Amino acid sequence: MLNSLALLSDAALMMTDVAALAIALLAIRIGQRPADDKRTFGYKRFEILAAAFNALLLFAVAIYVLVEAVQRFREPESVESTGMMIVATVGLVVNLVSIRLLTAGKDASMNVKGAYLEVWADMIGSVGVIAGVLAIRFTGWTWVDPVVAIGIGL
Repeated sequence: MLNSLALLSDAALMMTDVAALAIALLAIRIGQRPADDKRTFGYKRFEILAAAFNALLLFAVAIYVLVEAVQRFREPESVESTGMMIVATVGLVVNLVSIRLLTAGKDASMNVKGAYLEVWADMIGSVGVIAGVLAIRFTGWTWVDPVVAIGIGL
């Protein structure tokens, strides 16, 4: 449809953020359970495992984006800049709202702080997509799309 790898990578990373938030909330909830005979330290380790899983999920998405970007350099594709701009702007607004919501709890939990930092990275990605869209629209350089995608993936 819009054919933008940069936009796809931004959306994929935002999707991992939604999963990370859900996992972080579940981990916090489970982590509050008291210690028992089997778990003398309680369930706090669950938060650490959830944070590690979130990191692995992010790495998987980033690797996919990087591999796909290399393919786009080999076989460039045109993108639809107007739709990209609309979607990237909506993504930026969602990221700004998410950052505002996560600010209060970022110092209380490692998982919330991780989610907060992921949303920050996504916000930067959305800004990168918007800058890329402007470059594509005014110059016609379609190679900017995979370059922005690589930046987001990294």
